[in-house]
Amino acid sequence: MTFELETDHRRVPLFEERTWPDIAAAVAADAPVIVPMGATEQHGGHLPLGADTMQGVDMCRRASAVLAREGVPLLVGPAIPFGPLPFLSESPKDFPGTIVVSNDTLRMLTRDVCVSLIAHGFRRIYLLLANVESEYAMHIVAKELTETTPANIVTLNWLIGARPGYKGILKSERPQGHGGEGETARLLATAPHLVRMDEARPYHPNLPAQPDVHGDSLPYLGGAIGRYRFDGNEFEGFIDGITGDPQLATAETGEKSYALIADWIASVVRFDLRPKPQSR
Repeated sequence: MTFELETDHRRVPLFEERTWPDIAAAVAADAPVIVPMGATEQHGGHLPLGADTMQGVDMCRRASAVLAREGVPLLVGPAIPFGPLPFLSESPKDFPGTIVVSNDTLRMLTRDVCVSLIAHGFRRIYLLLANVESEYAMHIVAKELTETTPANIVTLNWLIGARPGYKGILKSERPQGHGGEGETARLLATAPHLVRMDEARPYHPNLPAQPDVHGDSLPYLGGAIGRYRFDGNEFEGFIDGITGDPQLATAETGEKSYALIADWIASVVRFDLRPKPQSR
């Protein structure tokens, strides 16, 4: 019984598509497993509710394929498709379809998923941030389980990790956010039949000028300040549920974005699995 490696990301099986002998083979091969932390929430009128989860799964499959070409196993684990209250939930418009779980619920769910994987024999688990609101629960689970189990739980935030190569990939020169050019481009690469470009509308919030304060950026973007609510009219006219320029998105841009992210994920796994020097 061997764990088969797949070099074509489109053919990398999802966790739920595998059999239990497949999982046993992955454990026997000492394969790490990567779990995408997604969401079910509105992404404007042009993207599906599962956009975050779909992107996260595709990132994992592509990273698995990159490593498979080097003979390195990486099992794409079960996606977690729910997240906490979205950052832009204070919009005056209600967007049906968003499924919200509390931070405590997400933490317990993520913990139970990881504990199950650990019980089956996995000793390295990566939690991939595919929904920014999931970051806090993700870190707590990783820290606590790494301290109390034989497994090493590692968190991955590609928004920071892949940033050095990301500039210049997108066409827009303005910041892109929820449902903007980047996400729309990746969904055009992943599931073009689910993207309604005729419904895509640009929107940019009226954010205040950046103060001259070092580190004034959202934590999931590498900042040092946890600011979770705006107190003014920054999101006046926010009626489509997105921020950015989705009309500029193309599948080609999405492929370039995915390649950058997958290579970054693979570089982390490759480093972690490198041969360790023998002690004398």
